[in-house]
Amino acid sequence: MARLDDDTHAYEPVDPGAPPPAGPPPNAWVQDVWPWLALFGVLVAGGLLVWLFVLRDRHHARQVVPAVVGLQQQAAISRLQADGYSVKAIVGPARRPRGVVATQSPGGGSQLPKGTTVTLHISSGVTTPAATTTTTTTNTSTTTTTAAAPTAQVPDVSNADLATAEGQIEAAGFVTEADPVDGSGPAGSVQQQLPAAGGSAPAGSVVTIDVVRGGGSVRVPDVVGRSAADARAALAQAKLTFKTVYKPGKAGFVLAESPAGSQPAYTQVVLTVGR
Repeated sequence: MARLDDDTHAYEPVDPGAPPPAGPPPNAWVQDVWPWLALFGVLVAGGLLVWLFVLRDRHHARQVVPAVVGLQQQAAISRLQADGYSVKAIVGPARRPRGVVATQSPGGGSQLPKGTTVTLHISSGVTTPAATTTTTTTNTSTTTTTAAAPTAQVPDVSNADLATAEGQIEAAGFVTEADPVDGSGPAGSVQQQLPAAGGSAPAGSVVTIDVVRGGGSVRVPDVVGRSAADARAALAQAKLTFKTVYKPGKAGFVLAESPAGSQPAYTQVVLTVGR
């Protein structure tokens, strides 16, 4: 019987081949997405900042434009400027008393951001306000009755300084004329006014004030091309008196002024205004 011997055959070692490729390390997808999440966060933050500092501010800057139709020019301008609006005043014929706002654009009640320009159309007094007219015809005779022009109360500006007095008179719906006089009061103070305080006068008419002369010299500001009301206010601030004369030209705007240059304080400057 054959003997079973130990297996002495040599076997070649089996090559298992290259190891399989290693898979992604744990949480690798989280590392890949982080840059995109960071970029998204930056975009969101940027958009939020734009909204906070640009769009949000613009939204809150919008406010209701006050209605100033029917107010005197200076009062209307002061009201709009106090609310943060720019004002452009155009003077021309209108069915309103002279110096009164006839129309505004945009109209009162509009919502606009601060800094927007509101255009005011100021009556030059060329066309009188709407009046009640009654016409009666009997055979060959005709009788026409027209209602009187509106009036306003004259403010009391006695002893006020020139700039304050000019502002109050114009705000009440009148045109200021300031005459320099010798007096015992402080330089630039009002000694007398005509018409008297408390009385009534036609809206747009002239209120004359006597202003005490003062020492020193001032420079006459260049007001040619400005509205008559703005020009008078500028002269009052510069310690100069003034009166207004009219000639054909751009209605409500200063065509010429005299004198110019350096002048004694409270010298009277003549403003030539278009009508």
